Amino acid sequence: MIAIRLRSVLLMLALMVGTAVPAAADTAPAAGQTASAGLTLRNEVAVDDHLIRLGDLFAGPVPNANRPVAEAPAPGASVTLDALWLAQMARSIGLPWQPETRFDQVRVTRDGIAIEPGTVKVALLQALNQRGLNGDFDIAFDGDGPRLMLPTSAEPTVSVENLTYDPSSGRFAAAIAAPAAGPVEATATITGRAYTMIDVPVLARRVSPGDTITEADIAWISMPADRVPMGVITELADITGKTPRRPLKAQQPVRSGDLIDAVAVTKGSLITVALEGGNMSLTIQGKALQNGAIGDTIRVVNTMSNRTLDAVVVSASRVAVRAPNAVE
Repeated sequence: MIAIRLRSVLLMLALMVGTAVPAAADTAPAAGQTASAGLTLRNEVAVDDHLIRLGDLFAGPVPNANRPVAEAPAPGASVTLDALWLAQMARSIGLPWQPETRFDQVRVTRDGIAIEPGTVKVALLQALNQRGLNGDFDIAFDGDGPRLMLPTSAEPTVSVENLTYDPSSGRFAAAIAAPAAGPVEATATITGRAYTMIDVPVLARRVSPGDTITEADIAWISMPADRVPMGVITELADITGKTPRRPLKAQQPVRSGDLIDAVAVTKGSLITVALEGGNMSLTIQGKALQNGAIGDTIRVVNTMSNRTLDAVVVSASRVAVRAPNAVE
Protein backbone atom coordinates (compact mmCIF):
# COMPACT_ATOMS: atom_id res chain seq x y z
CA MET A 1 0.00 0.00 0.00
CA ILE A 2 2.87 2.36 0.90
CA ALA A 3 4.58 1.47 -2.40
CA ILE A 4 1.42 2.26 -4.36
CA ARG A 5 0.98 5.63 -2.63
CA LEU A 6 4.66 6.43 -3.18
CA ARG A 7 4.29 5.52 -6.85
CA SER A 8 1.30 7.91 -7.23
CA VAL A 9 3.19 10.78 -5.61
CA LEU A 10 6.23 10.20 -7.80
CA LEU A 11 4.05 10.07 -10.91
CA MET A 12 2.34 13.36 -10.11
CA LEU A 13 5.70 15.00 -9.41
CA ALA A 14 7.08 13.64 -12.67
CA LEU A 15 4.12 15.01 -14.64
CA MET A 16 4.60 18.42 -13.04
CA VAL A 17 8.31 18.71 -13.85
CA GLY A 18 8.32 16.67 -17.07
CA THR A 19 10.74 13.93 -15.83
CA ALA A 20 10.39 10.19 -16.01
CA VAL A 21 9.34 8.20 -12.95
CA PRO A 22 11.35 5.14 -11.93
CA ALA A 23 9.21 2.05 -11.86
CA ALA A 24 8.38 0.71 -8.42
CA ALA A 25 9.19 -2.91 -7.74
CA ASP A 26 5.56 -4.04 -7.93
CA THR A 27 5.01 -2.42 -11.38
CA ALA A 28 8.43 -2.89 -12.98
CA PRO A 29 8.37 -4.12 -16.60
CA ALA A 30 9.64 -7.59 -17.40
CA ALA A 31 13.32 -8.07 -18.25
CA GLY A 32 14.15 -6.60 -21.70
CA GLN A 33 10.88 -4.68 -21.83
CA THR A 34 10.92 -0.86 -22.02
CA ALA A 35 8.67 1.29 -19.88
CA SER A 36 6.54 2.15 -22.91
CA ALA A 37 6.68 -1.34 -24.43
CA GLY A 38 7.02 0.19 -27.91
CA LEU A 39 3.69 2.00 -27.61
CA THR A 40 3.19 5.41 -29.20
CA LEU A 41 0.48 7.69 -27.88
CA ARG A 42 -1.84 9.06 -30.54
CA ASN A 43 -2.57 12.78 -30.41
CA GLU A 44 -5.85 12.75 -32.33
CA VAL A 45 -8.21 9.83 -32.81
CA ALA A 46 -11.71 9.32 -34.13
CA VAL A 47 -13.92 6.53 -32.83
CA ASP A 48 -17.12 5.09 -34.23
CA ASP A 49 -18.49 3.52 -31.07
CA HIS A 50 -19.89 4.46 -27.67
CA LEU A 51 -16.69 3.15 -26.05
CA ILE A 52 -13.05 4.23 -26.23
CA ARG A 53 -10.83 1.18 -26.48
CA LEU A 54 -7.17 0.73 -25.60
CA GLY A 55 -6.17 0.32 -29.24
CA ASP A 56 -7.72 3.71 -30.04
CA LEU A 57 -5.20 5.49 -27.81
CA PHE A 58 -1.94 3.86 -28.84
CA ALA A 59 -0.09 2.83 -31.96
CA GLY A 60 2.19 -0.17 -31.82
CA PRO A 61 1.86 -3.62 -30.28
CA VAL A 62 -1.10 -2.91 -27.99
CA PRO A 63 -1.95 -5.84 -25.73
CA ASN A 64 -5.69 -6.52 -25.51
CA ALA A 65 -6.31 -3.61 -27.91
CA ASN A 66 -10.07 -4.14 -27.92
CA ARG A 67 -10.37 -3.55 -24.19
CA PRO A 68 -12.78 -0.66 -23.29
CA VAL A 69 -11.19 2.02 -21.14
CA ALA A 70 -13.76 4.86 -21.19
CA GLU A 71 -17.11 6.00 -22.50
CA ALA A 72 -16.87 7.82 -25.82
CA PRO A 73 -18.28 11.35 -26.09
CA ALA A 74 -21.61 12.02 -27.78
CA PRO A 75 -21.66 11.71 -31.59
CA GLY A 76 -19.91 14.69 -33.13
CA ALA A 77 -18.36 15.72 -29.78
CA SER A 78 -14.78 15.44 -28.51
CA VAL A 79 -13.04 14.73 -25.21
CA THR A 80 -9.40 15.25 -24.20
CA LEU A 81 -7.71 12.61 -22.07
CA ASP A 82 -4.80 14.25 -20.24
CA ALA A 83 -1.53 12.80 -19.01
CA LEU A 84 -2.72 12.15 -15.46
CA TRP A 85 -5.82 10.26 -16.66
CA LEU A 86 -3.74 8.24 -19.13
CA ALA A 87 -1.19 7.35 -16.46
CA GLN A 88 -3.87 6.25 -14.01
CA MET A 89 -5.61 4.20 -16.71
CA ALA A 90 -2.36 2.46 -17.73
CA ARG A 91 -1.49 1.67 -14.13
CA SER A 92 -4.98 0.33 -13.36
CA ILE A 93 -4.83 -2.23 -16.17
CA GLY A 94 -1.13 -3.07 -15.79
CA LEU A 95 -0.11 -1.50 -19.10
CA PRO A 96 3.69 -0.90 -19.13
CA TRP A 97 3.44 2.71 -20.32
CA GLN A 98 3.76 6.10 -18.72
CA PRO A 99 3.58 9.71 -20.00
CA GLU A 100 6.81 11.36 -21.04
CA THR A 101 5.61 14.82 -20.00
CA ARG A 102 2.62 16.35 -18.28
CA PHE A 103 1.53 17.71 -21.65
CA ASP A 104 0.85 14.28 -23.16
CA GLN A 105 -2.79 13.92 -24.13
CA VAL A 106 -5.19 12.33 -26.61
CA ARG A 107 -8.12 14.16 -28.19
CA VAL A 108 -10.87 11.66 -28.97
CA THR A 109 -13.65 12.64 -31.38
CA ARG A 110 -16.66 10.47 -31.99
CA ASP A 111 -17.92 10.18 -35.55
CA GLY A 112 -21.57 10.97 -36.15
CA ILE A 113 -24.27 11.74 -38.69
CA ALA A 114 -25.69 15.26 -38.63
CA ILE A 115 -29.43 15.77 -39.09
CA GLU A 116 -29.69 19.23 -40.58
CA PRO A 117 -32.58 21.65 -39.94
CA GLY A 118 -33.84 20.95 -43.48
CA THR A 119 -34.65 17.35 -42.56
CA VAL A 120 -36.49 18.52 -39.46
CA LYS A 121 -38.34 21.11 -41.54
CA VAL A 122 -39.66 18.50 -43.99
CA ALA A 123 -40.90 16.33 -41.11
CA LEU A 124 -42.65 19.31 -39.49
CA LEU A 125 -44.28 20.38 -42.77
CA GLN A 126 -45.69 16.88 -43.15
CA ALA A 127 -46.89 16.81 -39.54
CA LEU A 128 -48.59 20.21 -39.90
CA ASN A 129 -50.25 19.07 -43.11
CA GLN A 130 -51.65 16.07 -41.26
CA ARG A 131 -53.00 18.50 -38.65
CA GLY A 132 -55.04 20.21 -41.37
CA LEU A 133 -52.70 22.99 -42.54
CA ASN A 134 -53.24 22.82 -46.30
CA GLY A 135 -52.20 24.82 -49.35
CA ASP A 136 -48.83 26.35 -50.07
CA PHE A 137 -47.18 27.14 -46.73
CA ASP A 138 -43.75 27.24 -45.16
CA ILE A 139 -42.28 27.42 -41.66
CA ALA A 140 -39.58 29.41 -39.92
CA PHE A 141 -37.78 28.18 -36.81
CA ASP A 142 -37.09 30.38 -33.81
CA GLY A 143 -33.33 30.73 -34.15
CA ASP A 144 -31.32 28.49 -36.45
CA GLY A 145 -33.30 25.34 -35.74
CA PRO A 146 -32.02 22.06 -34.30
CA ARG A 147 -28.95 20.23 -35.56
CA LEU A 148 -29.02 16.72 -34.13
CA MET A 149 -26.07 14.32 -34.17
CA LEU A 150 -26.58 10.56 -34.38
CA PRO A 151 -24.22 7.58 -34.26
CA THR A 152 -23.07 6.50 -37.71
CA SER A 153 -25.06 3.29 -37.34
CA ALA A 154 -28.38 5.16 -36.96
CA GLU A 155 -30.77 6.17 -39.72
CA PRO A 156 -30.72 9.97 -40.29
CA THR A 157 -34.48 10.35 -39.80
CA VAL A 158 -36.68 12.21 -37.32
CA SER A 159 -40.15 11.87 -35.88
CA VAL A 160 -42.35 14.72 -34.69
CA GLU A 161 -44.03 14.22 -31.32
CA ASN A 162 -46.32 16.34 -29.13
CA LEU A 163 -47.01 18.86 -31.89
CA THR A 164 -49.10 21.90 -30.93
CA TYR A 165 -50.28 24.49 -33.48
CA ASP A 166 -52.22 27.75 -33.14
CA PRO A 167 -53.97 28.59 -36.46
CA SER A 168 -54.62 32.19 -35.44
CA SER A 169 -50.95 33.05 -34.94
CA GLY A 170 -49.31 30.28 -36.93
CA ARG A 171 -47.15 29.40 -33.92
CA PHE A 172 -46.12 25.78 -33.35
CA ALA A 173 -44.08 23.76 -30.87
CA ALA A 174 -42.97 20.15 -31.12
CA ALA A 175 -40.62 17.55 -29.70
CA ILE A 176 -38.22 16.00 -32.22
CA ALA A 177 -36.78 12.51 -31.78
CA ALA A 178 -34.16 10.80 -33.91
CA PRO A 179 -34.03 8.34 -35.49
CA ALA A 180 -37.70 8.01 -36.42
CA ALA A 181 -37.67 4.25 -35.68
CA GLY A 182 -35.75 2.25 -33.12
CA PRO A 183 -33.97 3.45 -29.98
CA VAL A 184 -33.96 7.23 -29.63
CA GLU A 185 -30.44 8.65 -29.88
CA ALA A 186 -31.15 12.40 -29.83
CA THR A 187 -34.05 14.72 -28.97
CA ALA A 188 -34.83 18.41 -29.25
CA THR A 189 -37.68 20.85 -28.67
CA ILE A 190 -38.41 23.16 -31.58
CA THR A 191 -40.67 26.21 -31.90
CA GLY A 192 -41.48 28.50 -34.80
CA ARG A 193 -44.18 29.91 -37.07
CA ALA A 194 -46.05 28.56 -40.09
CA TYR A 195 -47.21 30.95 -42.78
CA THR A 196 -49.02 30.82 -46.13
CA MET A 197 -46.95 31.43 -49.26
CA ILE A 198 -48.09 33.37 -52.32
CA ASP A 199 -46.60 33.60 -55.82
CA VAL A 200 -45.80 37.16 -56.86
CA PRO A 201 -44.96 38.26 -60.43
CA VAL A 202 -41.66 40.11 -60.86
CA LEU A 203 -39.75 41.37 -63.87
CA ALA A 204 -37.27 38.92 -65.37
CA ARG A 205 -35.22 41.82 -66.79
CA ARG A 206 -34.71 45.51 -66.25
CA VAL A 207 -37.58 47.44 -67.85
CA SER A 208 -37.47 51.13 -68.84
CA PRO A 209 -40.24 53.65 -69.48
CA GLY A 210 -41.74 53.08 -72.91
CA ASP A 211 -41.14 49.30 -72.80
CA THR A 212 -44.38 47.35 -72.91
CA ILE A 213 -44.31 44.52 -70.38
CA THR A 214 -45.34 41.17 -71.85
CA GLU A 215 -45.76 37.74 -70.28
CA ALA A 216 -42.28 36.84 -71.52
CA ASP A 217 -40.88 39.56 -69.23
CA ILE A 218 -42.40 37.98 -66.11
CA ALA A 219 -40.86 35.62 -63.55
CA TRP A 220 -42.41 34.43 -60.29
CA ILE A 221 -41.16 34.42 -56.73
CA SER A 222 -42.75 32.93 -53.62
CA MET A 223 -43.31 35.18 -50.59
CA PRO A 224 -45.07 34.87 -47.23
CA ALA A 225 -48.57 36.19 -47.82
CA ASP A 226 -48.50 38.36 -44.70
CA ARG A 227 -45.25 40.01 -45.81
CA VAL A 228 -46.36 41.15 -49.25
CA PRO A 229 -46.36 44.97 -49.03
CA MET A 230 -49.50 46.94 -49.74
CA GLY A 231 -49.92 47.82 -53.40
CA VAL A 232 -47.68 45.04 -54.71
CA ILE A 233 -49.11 43.42 -57.84
CA THR A 234 -50.02 39.75 -57.42
CA GLU A 235 -51.95 39.11 -60.66
CA LEU A 236 -50.36 38.67 -64.09
CA ALA A 237 -53.09 40.69 -65.84
CA ASP A 238 -52.27 43.72 -63.69
CA ILE A 239 -48.68 43.93 -64.93
CA THR A 240 -48.73 42.87 -68.60
CA GLY A 241 -49.48 45.54 -71.17
CA LYS A 242 -48.11 48.21 -68.85
CA THR A 243 -44.98 50.34 -68.96
CA PRO A 244 -43.02 51.63 -65.95
CA ARG A 245 -43.04 55.24 -64.83
CA ARG A 246 -39.33 54.86 -64.06
CA PRO A 247 -36.73 52.12 -64.69
CA LEU A 248 -37.53 48.97 -62.70
CA LYS A 249 -35.02 46.33 -61.58
CA ALA A 250 -35.41 42.62 -62.18
CA GLN A 251 -36.57 40.19 -59.47
CA GLN A 252 -38.23 42.92 -57.39
CA PRO A 253 -41.97 43.02 -56.55
CA VAL A 254 -43.78 45.68 -58.59
CA ARG A 255 -46.32 48.09 -57.11
CA SER A 256 -49.35 49.18 -59.09
CA GLY A 257 -48.19 52.79 -58.74
CA ASP A 258 -44.96 51.92 -60.57
CA LEU A 259 -46.85 51.29 -63.85
CA ILE A 260 -48.99 53.11 -66.37
CA ASP A 261 -50.77 51.82 -69.43
CA ALA A 262 -48.34 51.38 -72.32
CA VAL A 263 -48.98 53.44 -75.44
CA ALA A 264 -49.91 51.01 -78.20
CA VAL A 265 -50.93 53.58 -80.81
CA THR A 266 -49.01 56.81 -81.17
CA LYS A 267 -50.41 60.08 -82.42
CA GLY A 268 -49.99 60.47 -86.20
CA SER A 269 -49.47 56.76 -86.91
CA LEU A 270 -51.39 55.02 -89.72
CA ILE A 271 -53.61 52.26 -88.43
CA THR A 272 -56.30 49.84 -89.56
CA VAL A 273 -59.80 50.89 -88.54
CA ALA A 274 -62.20 47.96 -88.23
CA LEU A 275 -65.83 48.97 -88.73
CA GLU A 276 -68.12 46.53 -86.93
CA GLY A 277 -71.88 46.38 -86.55
CA GLY A 278 -74.36 43.52 -86.77
CA ASN A 279 -73.20 41.18 -89.53
CA MET A 280 -71.15 43.92 -91.14
CA SER A 281 -67.38 44.07 -90.84
CA LEU A 282 -65.02 46.08 -93.01
CA THR A 283 -61.71 47.86 -92.61
CA ILE A 284 -60.41 51.20 -93.73
CA GLN A 285 -57.15 53.05 -93.27
CA GLY A 286 -57.08 55.66 -90.58
CA LYS A 287 -54.71 57.99 -88.79
CA ALA A 288 -54.46 58.29 -85.02
CA LEU A 289 -55.08 61.76 -83.66
CA GLN A 290 -54.09 60.75 -80.09
CA ASN A 291 -51.83 58.37 -78.24
CA GLY A 292 -53.67 55.37 -76.85
CA ALA A 293 -53.05 52.25 -74.80
CA ILE A 294 -54.87 49.01 -75.49
CA GLY A 295 -58.47 49.46 -74.38
CA ASP A 296 -58.36 53.25 -74.61
CA THR A 297 -60.83 55.16 -76.80
CA ILE A 298 -59.06 57.63 -79.09
CA ARG A 299 -59.95 59.90 -82.00
CA VAL A 300 -58.94 58.66 -85.47
CA VAL A 301 -59.50 60.14 -88.93
CA ASN A 302 -60.67 58.21 -91.99
CA THR A 303 -57.95 59.01 -94.49
CA MET A 304 -60.39 58.46 -97.37
CA SER A 305 -63.28 60.68 -96.16
CA ASN A 306 -61.34 62.86 -93.74
CA ARG A 307 -64.06 62.26 -91.10
CA THR A 308 -63.11 61.67 -87.47
CA LEU A 309 -64.26 58.69 -85.44
CA ASP A 310 -64.04 57.43 -81.86
CA ALA A 311 -62.28 54.05 -81.84
CA VAL A 312 -61.07 51.55 -79.25
CA VAL A 313 -57.39 50.53 -79.43
CA VAL A 314 -57.17 46.79 -80.04
CA SER A 315 -53.45 46.46 -80.83
CA ALA A 316 -50.50 48.58 -81.91
CA SER A 317 -51.84 48.74 -85.47
CA ARG A 318 -55.59 48.28 -85.15
CA VAL A 319 -58.59 50.07 -83.67
CA ALA A 320 -62.26 49.12 -83.70
CA VAL A 321 -65.34 51.24 -84.32
CA ARG A 322 -68.81 49.98 -83.64
CA ALA A 323 -72.01 51.11 -85.42
CA PRO A 324 -73.83 53.47 -85.50
CA ASN A 325 -70.72 55.73 -85.29
CA ALA A 326 -69.19 54.02 -88.28
CA VAL A 327 -71.75 55.20 -90.87
CA GLU A 328 -69.57 56.81 -93.57
